[in-house]
Amino acid sequence: MLHVQILIDHLRQHLGPNQFPSQLEASYPKVLARIMQSWEQNQLDACFNDLLIQGQQKQDGFPKAIATEIFRLQVALDALPAQTADLWGHIPPIKMDPDAKAILTQHGHSVSQKGLHQAIEQRHYHLLPVFIRAGMPIEQQDEAGWTPIMHACFAGKLDIVVQLIALKANLHAKDRHGYTLLHWAALNGNAELVKLLMGHQLNVQQASDKGITPLMQAAAGGHLAVMQLIIHHSGTLGINRQSQEGWTALHKATANQKFNAAIWLVQHGANPHLRNQQGDSACALALKLNQLRLYDLLNEYADRQNIQGEWQLG
Repeated sequence: MLHVQILIDHLRQHLGPNQFPSQLEASYPKVLARIMQSWEQNQLDACFNDLLIQGQQKQDGFPKAIATEIFRLQVALDALPAQTADLWGHIPPIKMDPDAKAILTQHGHSVSQKGLHQAIEQRHYHLLPVFIRAGMPIEQQDEAGWTPIMHACFAGKLDIVVQLIALKANLHAKDRHGYTLLHWAALNGNAELVKLLMGHQLNVQQASDKGITPLMQAAAGGHLAVMQLIIHHSGTLGINRQSQEGWTALHKATANQKFNAAIWLVQHGANPHLRNQQGDSACALALKLNQLRLYDLLNEYADRQNIQGEWQLG
């Protein structure tokens, strides 16, 4: 096993200062060390699930800033391979618009994968179409398999996505873990962006390699408008769909304490008694996290619909 500090340095190198969880490292170094060891051992999901439950069972849980860094780290590590080499080497441009290249130069970016990475790290999303016009391949992928339009969807930049579509970006792209543009747009919560992608006939039921659906992503963030769009488009047939680890959209909403999202899901047929591979139902999660009002309501809706017995038999 690699030394933990080597793993952390590896993470720092590839995430950069804007994405690296510096507050987590300073305040909870043992938590970061545990996460990195789980990353090396390919046990990230179990680690983050345990941290989520254990952290929120404490009286105050993790501070908001720390919880945010943990959540962002989960997304980043799920896509970042433990061993990478020469990730950001120079990629020569195919053809170049001199004006676009001049704009990038003014911002301190070269027309290369390294320059593109730096722009994304600095959240200069408005420059993504400029890179394409300057000669970067529109389907240029980073080490996680993300293309420029995927980064724009993750950031919820509707106007940038529209520009990249005009430049013929592939709307059916998947990253190395099977996540689509809809997955990242749903996680961001930009309903107009999700509506745009759905209008281009993207499959709202498409699951990632681990069985995560756009609905689960939206539920994890508590994005009601996006959840409503997805269910309106596809119906409630997939509302109880489970990931490879047995998680449903209702599990995600409950675990992240998205009260309104959880109630909306159960009102529309989500089963609060389905269990994940850890043996937890949404009801059990609510109880563990001391969400007593949510626990009562989940059971109340199950009883009101008079289908609790059917669910349990299923």
